[in-house]
Amino acid sequence: MNIFPPFLSFVVGSLIALIELITSKYPRTYFLLKKSSALYAYTLIYGILSFVVMLILKSLIKAEIISLEGLGISNQWIQALVVGVSTKALLHIRLFKISFGSQSFPVGIETFVFLFEPWLLRTIDLDEFNAVREFIAFAKSRYTDLDDVKDKIEDNIPPTLSSAEKAAFLTDLNEKDSVLEAMELYLQSFGKRSFERVFPL
Repeated sequence: MNIFPPFLSFVVGSLIALIELITSKYPRTYFLLKKSSALYAYTLIYGILSFVVMLILKSLIKAEIISLEGLGISNQWIQALVVGVSTKALLHIRLFKISFGSQSFPVGIETFVFLFEPWLLRTIDLDEFNAVREFIAFAKSRYTDLDDVKDKIEDNIPPTLSSAEKAAFLTDLNEKDSVLEAMELYLQSFGKRSFERVFPL
């Protein structure tokens, strides 16, 4: 078998998992996750899942576990792209069923993912939390007055925000009781460039 289509699935599956996680949870602080081994493990595992599914794709189609329909879908390269892009959807594939008495327990890819995903996601959250705190530590030591920090932040809310978004952000900001929390909110909401402009070092 040609190993390159499964390898393409691996690359696409990894990238899709990475992009989806970053855009949904860390759109403004992704640059701080460069040292997160949990993030690399997370994307690698989804790439491996895509690779394995591509390797056994013919068997899955033959067993009618999945079906592929569409223009050019008989082409291996198109199949590899589709498998890579739909990695998360493929989690619901049931590989086999264990029965005992009248009870049955489906076992699929999702079963294996549950072994690692919650722990990895919590670890990535922790990595991001620590990295954010480290990133703003020096700025926090330089700008110590909470009211001044909040004023700077309020003066630098992008005008592209809708009224509802701005109101929600200001509510969150007013609830912050420390410079650290206020800066953290601004960084996570508007990113590195805005933060460094408002709080130059």
